[in-house]
Amino acid sequence: MSFPTTGAVSSQAAAGIAQNRPLVLNEGQLFHGQIKQLFPGQMAEVQIGGQRLFAKLEVPMKAGDSYYFQVSSVKPELQLKIISGPLQSNEGQVRQLSGLMDAMQLPKTQEMQSLLTFVMKNRIPITREGLLEAETIMKGVSPAARIEALASIQKMIELKLPLTKSNFQSLVGVETKEGLHTVLTSLKSALAMDDKVMPHVKDTILSALEKVDKPFIQATGGALLGQSLLTLLDGSEPPETRFATLQLLKSAAVLPERSSLANLQQMLASLLTTDSTIRPAASAPTPQQNVPVGQQLLWALKQVGDAPQGQMKVPLENVKALISSDTGMNTQQKIALTEIVNRVPVMQPATDSTTKFIQEFTQAYTRIAASNAVTAPFQLTTSAEGPIERLLTVLGQHGTDKLEMLMRTAERSDNSTIQQAVRTAEAVVSKMIDGTAVKDAFQTVIRSFGLNYEAGLLGKETDFGRLAETLKPQLLTLMHNPSISPALREAAETVVMRMNGPLLQSGENGAQHQLVMQVPLEFFGKRIDATLHWNSRMKEDGKMDSGFARILFYLDLESIKNTVIDMQVQNRIVSVTVFNADETLKIIGDPLQQRLKEGLESTGYKLSGVFFKNFKEEDGNAAKRKNFPKTDRAGVDFRV
Repeated sequence: MSFPTTGAVSSQAAAGIAQNRPLVLNEGQLFHGQIKQLFPGQMAEVQIGGQRLFAKLEVPMKAGDSYYFQVSSVKPELQLKIISGPLQSNEGQVRQLSGLMDAMQLPKTQEMQSLLTFVMKNRIPITREGLLEAETIMKGVSPAARIEALASIQKMIELKLPLTKSNFQSLVGVETKEGLHTVLTSLKSALAMDDKVMPHVKDTILSALEKVDKPFIQATGGALLGQSLLTLLDGSEPPETRFATLQLLKSAAVLPERSSLANLQQMLASLLTTDSTIRPAASAPTPQQNVPVGQQLLWALKQVGDAPQGQMKVPLENVKALISSDTGMNTQQKIALTEIVNRVPVMQPATDSTTKFIQEFTQAYTRIAASNAVTAPFQLTTSAEGPIERLLTVLGQHGTDKLEMLMRTAERSDNSTIQQAVRTAEAVVSKMIDGTAVKDAFQTVIRSFGLNYEAGLLGKETDFGRLAETLKPQLLTLMHNPSISPALREAAETVVMRMNGPLLQSGENGAQHQLVMQVPLEFFGKRIDATLHWNSRMKEDGKMDSGFARILFYLDLESIKNTVIDMQVQNRIVSVTVFNADETLKIIGDPLQQRLKEGLESTGYKLSGVFFKNFKEEDGNAAKRKNFPKTDRAGVDFRV
């Protein structure tokens, strides 16, 4: 991935910090300095750039001469040793660096010259051995990625990491904003070709990877399940369509094997009123247990079926009360169910009328649950029971695991009816993706990857079994398997190294905190590689200050390609700048700004403006500004 101005962001920001921060020298650091004044005891005043300091010299020198120094110690006093010099004022930088390389017996390569220039400019402490190790790394870097490679080496030195290829690969992927999809594809290919890996290990790894490729698989599975039930309950559908749909649900173990088109109504009623469907425990729910209204309604319906003749009034009133209080249904749906309840003869009901009522109510309630699962696959009610979860409960299923099985079964089917149903479900879900859904997709990928695996081991994570099934620990175990192929081992190591990169880049720097994340996503065949940089100051309680932050999103999108979104928050006032080469984004973005404004206001933020800029425009102005990308009000395209 190549972001035209990303290098400018990193290098200019780093340069600005280096120029403004107080001069702090570390052992091993190389620098260019001039002797301004000599003092007894081989002490001297040395000028480094625009700053001066006192240091002890290892050998006598002459005031006014310039040298390349290296810090030999900082305690109890600063001591310097000469590496090269005295330098002549008429010598150019190239010649001075050549003399430095001669003095340190370093190879005179282009990589070494770039390294020395970068090290001196950014005051990076490094030994001769470190320079040689860094040069070896730089030899494998393309010229286009040289700036990011140097920044990665600087980060390794700051973190006191060994200058190894593995550590470098962990960090340079973050610097270059290179996505993870490529390395994940290589991992899948190597895993498929290696027959030494146990099948259950392969399945666990592939299951974690599937959550990256299909972060909305449960929502899509819920929509497919809802569509399928509506098809089964619609007598006007062709028999062959209903039969293929029924076979799909039976193959995915959503419906019992004994289900048929002839007994479907009775089967649904049986599922709806069984104890296992209603509650794992046999006792009636109480308000203190915070049982979702949907489950309470099913329990009340069972009480109707179990009530003796002449004693159905109270259970039926309970059913109507629960229907009225159910936030998971709209008014029309509540009215339809209430009318069914009102038709039941209360005083002298016959057994067959009770059975007929339960079957009629079951069919209507199942149709409502199925319809809601299709129209609102991402929605949660106030009881945290969404339409999909409710539909599964109606069918006697606890948990959402069956949705993934349903999708896999449907995708493997060669039946044209099922294939069309999958496409329809995907189209329905794709139209309903919003900010909350994308946030949930991010969290799903992060959890399935195990990006916070180490933190989970040390923190409050109690489900270590679930933690061990995430991708990262699975790959760590795989890497220690001596029987796997070299290709698979290398692919697994590469993925783990890329996972570690954002963690190494994140951390605290005084009052500032930086969080870096790289998340690969795929929405119905469209791949997205997202890199997020979040910089915020820390409050006195150690938490990040949400009122002041700068968030950079680096996105590689299939349709509009490289995109950078720079969001700056000052006292909860938000400014957003979008960088992209596509001029049509200005037109597309206009109608979306009001939604953004309202969304921010609902969380206590105020939108000051949305600005669209071209990468080329920013590149042309880069020489005029040091801190890309500043929000230039003269270049405003949109303002709210």
